[in-house]
Amino acid sequence: MKKKITTALAAGVLAFTMSASTSFAAFTDVSPRYETEVNYLITNNYAQGLTSTKFGTTHSIKRIDAAVMVARALGFTEASNLPDAGFTDVPTSRAWAVNALAARGVFSGKTTTQFGAADTMTRNEMAKVIAVAYGLGVSSDPIPFTDVNQRFAPYVGALVQNGITSGKSLTSFGADEPITRGDFAIFVYKAEGLSKVEPPEVEEVS
Repeated sequence: MKKKITTALAAGVLAFTMSASTSFAAFTDVSPRYETEVNYLITNNYAQGLTSTKFGTTHSIKRIDAAVMVARALGFTEASNLPDAGFTDVPTSRAWAVNALAARGVFSGKTTTQFGAADTMTRNEMAKVIAVAYGLGVSSDPIPFTDVNQRFAPYVGALVQNGITSGKSLTSFGADEPITRGDFAIFVYKAEGLSKVEPPEVEEVS
């Protein structure tokens, strides 16, 4: 199983690298570590730069901004007509994204009426969103990170199991730290590699 996942991920990375290279985003704050992933998000219109020359790689993400980017990645648009999730702190112009993800179980609110739109997204929260959004399931395998609580451990474990993250260090995931736009790009890029690329079928063996 691990070999199949690794093969699919490698094929996905190659395909996405070719796609991203066709439209280079000239951001001065994107290092080689993030270049392919950021270009992929920009090329596919999942995200935009903070300015014409800054992607904001090290900047944190608000929950409402994360919702819009994930909704776009999943194929939802402003034209998506889904039931109102009932959050009073979500701007009308972005309600489509929150409604779509709430209906799909990807995002939940801080309360029944508050989404926490302006709150910063943590790495723990993003792990859950990515795992649920891309159908990675949960993992009961032990993880080496001492800063991840029981609530989020199954989702962080799923990301580790699928090669999406290896944490901030050998023992720290940075669970309660804000997710940066650069790391968000990496999470989405790798998750899409797993969800969209299927192993080739063998038709004949001689």
